[in-house]
Amino acid sequence: MSSLQHSARKFRRNLVLIMLACAPAVPAGAQTVLFDFGNDASFRGVSSPSPDINGNYWNSLRTGVFYPGLLGADNQPTTIDFGFSTPVATDSYNGPAGATDTTTVGTDVFFTDIDAPALGDLGVLQAAFDFVAGPSLADNAVRFEIQSLDPLKVYDLSFFGSHKYSTDATTVYSVYTDNTYTTLVDTVSLDVQDSLDPSLHNRDTVATLSGIAPQADNILYVEFIGSTGAEGYLNAMKLVGINAPAVDGDFNRDGRVDAADYTVWRDNLNGDEALLGGAGDGSGTVDAGDYTLWSGNYGVSAGLATATPEPVSSVLVLAASLGWFAAAGRRP
Repeated sequence: MSSLQHSARKFRRNLVLIMLACAPAVPAGAQTVLFDFGNDASFRGVSSPSPDINGNYWNSLRTGVFYPGLLGADNQPTTIDFGFSTPVATDSYNGPAGATDTTTVGTDVFFTDIDAPALGDLGVLQAAFDFVAGPSLADNAVRFEIQSLDPLKVYDLSFFGSHKYSTDATTVYSVYTDNTYTTLVDTVSLDVQDSLDPSLHNRDTVATLSGIAPQADNILYVEFIGSTGAEGYLNAMKLVGINAPAVDGDFNRDGRVDAADYTVWRDNLNGDEALLGGAGDGSGTVDAGDYTLWSGNYGVSAGLATATPEPVSSVLVLAASLGWFAAAGRRP
């Protein structure tokens, strides 16, 4: 073996070890909720089994119903509520199982064509089988609210949309600040079918919004629609909440830097900085430096920190810089 081959092999081995070390683990205290859009009572729909093949528990939803107290993927109740706020269609026809029928959905579901490992927790036949979609009206935006969220957490939303013969090959998923849906927080797009061949549905890709803080009234205001205004599609969704890092100046840890935090600072001046919940300047004592942090961050909410690159992506960029990377249509 040449020295070059040996070096290349050693580098690849070390790169794998670095990638494994950098891969994000599920944070302690994370809360996961799984949404299956469609159930046994919906049109051409089926409910997801709980537990599923991965040991997770689902909320199988139908339209026209408000769902309080959703179930966590760990089978523990949560405070989280869900409801649609616009007209919405539901079906399974031309989804991942192709042509389905009301009389045969119990067997049709087993024709669901997805890459389950690639979809992770969302890779469950029954969850991928059916979907909600735009109502085929002048305004096809579908809107829903995820309510009663924890203001001390930030949330990742993963969307799986899949459909054949769609007018728009791409669905756009967005989160807004309130129920006027005018101020955008973040958005992401997903091809629900192949952009060149409409007979090929999405079978292996999700779109994710990361680190989203609860908005007005501790709600996430979510909208989806086709990229040019036609129907958008959503088959399944995962919500993961993790504890937000302390925001400098948020001395009472309520997720907001506001006048209440000044009161905490004033009442503990010259005391132990631990009384500021980890949101002080690190001097060990409640002092003028903590006041400066508070005044500089007044009005800031949890979850507004600057995003950082995915660890594995950063490693791949590093590898490339070293010169090794290159060498090595719904039916009515």
